[in-house]
Amino acid sequence: MAKLHAGLIWPGSAQGKYTVKAKGFFLAVLSWGTVDGPLPGWGPFGYVPVDPAGNGSFFLSGMRGIPVGATHVWARCVSHDFIAFEEVSEAIPERYLPAASDAPSQSFSILTDMHLSAKPWRIRQALRAAEGDAILLLGDSTNDGFSKQFEDLDACIRDVAPNSIILPVIGNHDIVHPKFSDEGSQNYAGFQEKRLAYAETRGLVFERDPDSLAWATRMGALDVIGLQCVTDGRRFLFPEEKQLDWLEHRLSAQSDADWHVILCHAPLLHHNPSRSDGQPYLDKDKRLQRLIDETGRIVFLSGHTHISPNIMKGSAEWDMEAHNLYLNCGSLVDTATEGETGLMSAEWKDGCITGLSFAGDVIEITMYSALSGICFPRGYYRFSDMFTQDHQKAIFKK
Repeated sequence: MAKLHAGLIWPGSAQGKYTVKAKGFFLAVLSWGTVDGPLPGWGPFGYVPVDPAGNGSFFLSGMRGIPVGATHVWARCVSHDFIAFEEVSEAIPERYLPAASDAPSQSFSILTDMHLSAKPWRIRQALRAAEGDAILLLGDSTNDGFSKQFEDLDACIRDVAPNSIILPVIGNHDIVHPKFSDEGSQNYAGFQEKRLAYAETRGLVFERDPDSLAWATRMGALDVIGLQCVTDGRRFLFPEEKQLDWLEHRLSAQSDADWHVILCHAPLLHHNPSRSDGQPYLDKDKRLQRLIDETGRIVFLSGHTHISPNIMKGSAEWDMEAHNLYLNCGSLVDTATEGETGLMSAEWKDGCITGLSFAGDVIEITMYSALSGICFPRGYYRFSDMFTQDHQKAIFKK
């Protein structure tokens, strides 16, 4: 008879060691579930090889969360000939279960690296699936920055999401490459202006940086800021000192906001899932990082890397001291599972949509396949203001 044990570490977190004993089987597939079975609409979070003695183990890292509604861990054990299988579950101790929040919430759908060229069907599908108070576009919405591509993107929005507030920032592919034209970023600039103008008809008020395409708006308790991190020529010269001066003033003026949500196409050097050293994508990276650290309560959203949210190291980082969250969102085009080892689901390479919600002191992140709609457990996170280094040390002492 198969056995399963989840060695969880702290409340609400999926991080820990999962041990399977299943003699006569060679693989165990781990999922979240209830007493009745795996959670509908959620994929597996781990594939565990079982040795000839029947032992298998798996360590889930990256500060992933346990989905609200999950009460059990399930393992489906499969035999060598793929004919026999056995399912086993273990109840999650109550002290580890996440608490649902009844606080008023604000939510967003995030799309990044759509790379629209000739066939916008996936973009239409994603826009149709998007939910929340606004859709955030993190750049590279088009592949070449041509006017025709932005016209096609406008058509997608007009046909599929005409009543949605859509807030974009620029990506390097949203600028026409100098060898093709001298149009530069003018096509993107026109697209952004249309989106912000429509948002104004819905009641949003924007502050503009007079020296760049950067913008900011207040949405309830949230201060939402769009940064321009790419210049004509597709260079990541982010940004001129003037744009950082503008950002610093904005953060100070909106100090009463619960959170500052910053949209920026490229990640910061030290919060980049694809590399940890070398030259940053962003010029003035150190000053921007220092400003974020000093301000606190910032959610920094980026794309550009096309890294799958399912890779083991994860795509979200929580700074326990400054209470800052860095989230690198998977691309709408197929994501990269580079560096991942072992078995994995084909869906883990699917382009993805990111859901982001704020409720009280809790931030919830849900990433799911843009093709099938299946939620990625490795792309699910719950962070809270209560989650600090002192809190973590107290938990480890128990």
